[in-house]
Amino acid sequence: MRNLSVVVSVSLAMCLAACGKSPEERAAGAALSAMTGADVAVEKDGDKVTFGVGDGAMTISSGDSARLPDDFPKQIFLPADYSVDSVVDSAGFTMVALRTPGKVGDVAARASEHMLGHGWKQNMMAGDDSSRILSFQNSKTVALLSFDSHDDGGVLYSVQLSPVSN
Repeated sequence: MRNLSVVVSVSLAMCLAACGKSPEERAAGAALSAMTGADVAVEKDGDKVTFGVGDGAMTISSGDSARLPDDFPKQIFLPADYSVDSVVDSAGFTMVALRTPGKVGDVAARASEHMLGHGWKQNMMAGDDSSRILSFQNSKTVALLSFDSHDDGGVLYSVQLSPVSN
């Protein structure tokens, strides 16, 4: 049941992120706060929602406000040509979704070469030419990279970063 609450909360947050602050949206923000037990803030431009405050806050951004976090590791593969779809940034966890032209196999191969060249250890590879997942790890971070064919002919490339668990 807790997972359902989180799914509903994130869904409502994304709805809030798509719109301005009408009375109904302020009411939805209050409901989200009550459901999650955290403060909820929606930026004025409407593309960014933050749950909580301080170091424990989680920020979800999409649309024009979606940008790589300032502390996004330089060693993580980024295609030469990409656009940011969405970003989830929380204490110790980051997930970004990017779009890039190309084919899944080609983009995944470039990512693997880049990551290995920057000292990452590859833990796993699975998939085919329409969908592929690669897992890497260094001393501090686990990086899960996923590549999926997109309807526009390009690749939806997602990066999930989390700390190594001891």
